[in-house]
Amino acid sequence: MSWEAYRWTAKTPSELYQTLGPHGVDHLVRQMLDACWRESPAEGRTLASVRAISDQVVQRNMAVWARIKKPSPDAFFEGLLPQAADQFFRQAMVVCWMMMPRTGGRDVADVRRIVKEIYARNVAAWEQDEATFIGKKKPRATKRARQKPAKRASKRSAGRKAKARR
Repeated sequence: MSWEAYRWTAKTPSELYQTLGPHGVDHLVRQMLDACWRESPAEGRTLASVRAISDQVVQRNMAVWARIKKPSPDAFFEGLLPQAADQFFRQAMVVCWMMMPRTGGRDVADVRRIVKEIYARNVAAWEQDEATFIGKKKPRATKRARQKPAKRASKRSAGRKAKARR
């Protein structure tokens, strides 16, 4: 383990949270997306092509973490590819693990769920930004018919009904 890794692992989850902030994992996921964008071929680079690359990075690293039986630093970095995108994403997963409270038990499945949600949120933001800057309109979700709320009896009419029942 490098001295830098040891420096971070020696901190408590609350110390990491105070140092990295609530956006620590999100920032690493965004760096992974940035790396996917920069490393994709310039000709033919589209959001869809970069999304396919980033989806592969996520699936590849999630598969490694799904096989973890006993969490350990070696298990966290097993099969890590040398590409920057993979390294940022794996680091996001490790930071998420390290920021989770140690009491009550940490679960690798929770890390996978949390990081997937953060990834999905960032991809949705990229799609919204593309629609803004390129002028593509995203199809709107169909509106559901609103149901009218049931009428409530006023205090006065409720009191009258109670007296009538007596």
